[in-house]
Amino acid sequence: MSALADFRDDRRIMTAVDQNPLVCAQGVVEVRAPAGSLTDAQIGEFAALAEKGAGDIAKFTGVDLPKQSIVIYLSPSVEMSHTYTGSSRHQPRVFIDSNRVPDRTAPYLHELVHAVVGDGGPTWLEEGFAEWVASSVATKYGGYYAPVMTAANDRIDAQARMVIARSRGAGETRTWFGMDDPSWSSLHERHTFYILAHSFTKFLAETLGTTRLVSIHRADDAQALARVSGVSNEEWERRWLAELGKGDAATAGQ
Repeated sequence: MSALADFRDDRRIMTAVDQNPLVCAQGVVEVRAPAGSLTDAQIGEFAALAEKGAGDIAKFTGVDLPKQSIVIYLSPSVEMSHTYTGSSRHQPRVFIDSNRVPDRTAPYLHELVHAVVGDGGPTWLEEGFAEWVASSVATKYGGYYAPVMTAANDRIDAQARMVIARSRGAGETRTWFGMDDPSWSSLHERHTFYILAHSFTKFLAETLGTTRLVSIHRADDAQALARVSGVSNEEWERRWLAELGKGDAATAGQ
């Protein structure tokens, strides 16, 4: 029911925006915002940023851009940015809080990863992959990385070590990584999950390479990691935690 409620909220947002929209289309991206929420210049600048970001994501991952336009709804009514990936029935739709556009804190690259690359199977892979790619693209091609709940790639492992040290994070990973669609009882749990998923996915990317990780993601299957790599998810988790532990040892020796 919560998912249905969320979709109904999005329908209301689309209806409200489309009654009197400011629209800017650039390349594969179409940005729509309610009149008065942003200036023409702000919408044009954001559309150019998003169009470049979508192309950079495609370049980085080796995935073709969607054939349908990616429609981005900017509205102050969006409580948390999110994306519906495309299908044969509709184009990808992205929802972002318009208040985060002027100060460049909108997680546009994260959401565009979902729109360009598509579904990734388990939640830890979808969200960790989106954060890793978003940070990688901003570093390599420009734009800006606005974290959803995690630090950039060069700081995420330290953040993960801190979470594990201060909470039962390490014990939670096995439960969460084993679920296609985990639920969280608090924002803290969700925050912890995003941090650990980002760090874990970054480790997989560095170990397996971008091409193989993209293929695992696009399989949209919770068992794809084990099937493609020949190593169980549990063993990957053990290796990742061991690598994080080396960071602790290195810090202790300083």
